Amino acid sequence: MYMNSKTSMQDIADRLGISKNAVSLALNHKAGVSEELRSRVFEAANQLKYRTEPKNKKKLRHLLVLIPEYMRNDKTFYYELFWSIEKRAKESGYATIICGVTKEMEQQLILPDLYHEMVFNGMLIIGVLEVDYVRKLFELGTPLVTVDHYYDSLQLDAVVTANAEEAYKIATYLIDKGHQRIGFIGSINRTKSFKDRWSGFQYAMSDAGLTIDMNHCIADSPPLEVLDSNPDELASFLDAITSMPTAWFCANDRIAISLIQILISKGYKVPDDISIVGFDDIEAAEMIAPRLTTIQVQREQLGIEAVDFLIRKIDYGGSPSKISVYGELIERDSCKEIRS
Repeated sequence: MYMNSKTSMQDIADRLGISKNAVSLALNHKAGVSEELRSRVFEAANQLKYRTEPKNKKKLRHLLVLIPEYMRNDKTFYYELFWSIEKRAKESGYATIICGVTKEMEQQLILPDLYHEMVFNGMLIIGVLEVDYVRKLFELGTPLVTVDHYYDSLQLDAVVTANAEEAYKIATYLIDKGHQRIGFIGSINRTKSFKDRWSGFQYAMSDAGLTIDMNHCIADSPPLEVLDSNPDELASFLDAITSMPTAWFCANDRIAISLIQILISKGYKVPDDISIVGFDDIEAAEMIAPRLTTIQVQREQLGIEAVDFLIRKIDYGGSPSKISVYGELIERDSCKEIRS
């Protein structure tokens, strides 16, 4: 049986211009209505915030977690975040369902089939989806929180790492060790996290009275996926530059690890010749030689804050806001103090 004190089946029927009986058949997955109409009924139910409750059973509540399809098998960063979200949601009486969004779905603004088959109390978006797709999700009216990314053109609730502040911290760490010629590697046009890390780096250099040499930076291109997965791109960059900085700040650990391996293959010693820092603190950061100094992103705390924030939005609503979670500087072996 489906019940709700605020929204009734008749409300859904009136919205769609169909009978209450047709709504009942659709919501209870019974024969007698087309699949197209069934999908429309479930979409209207979500828009009207209609909730389902099995007879004589505790009310079932569900959160839909949407991720770019390529992220589904990520074992280096997002796995811990997924685990944290699922655990926190369960503690709060919610079941989570993770659904990948393909590029085709993004481009054609296709909602996941699950959205039409179940009623969700709220949605989390993890990572970067096309802004038009996110706008469509927002316009559905279901409470929505983005995680690890935000969108300048949309006022959405978001939970993110304090990227600018933590980048400022680790850049200042390098400066305090005597480094003045520091490069930056990270595609700032792809993700807000990288752009904010670039901003924090800029502020740290400016506050120290230092100038950024753009010949030592990859900031505009190539795309993030290329930097993460194609070391040849970094190798070509190193071959093309005429001078080396004394340190590089890499916008994530995967880039930093690739850079260390390439520098070593070219005969450089890290950190004796060049110091390297990263961001995220993935497992491989402690396994690489030398072990990587980095910012530890609090992935478990991100998940907890995201679920708690979304449940507050479900229960109480409120104006859009952004929550920032601070990280921690993890000092290892990839940096050396220098003095002129």
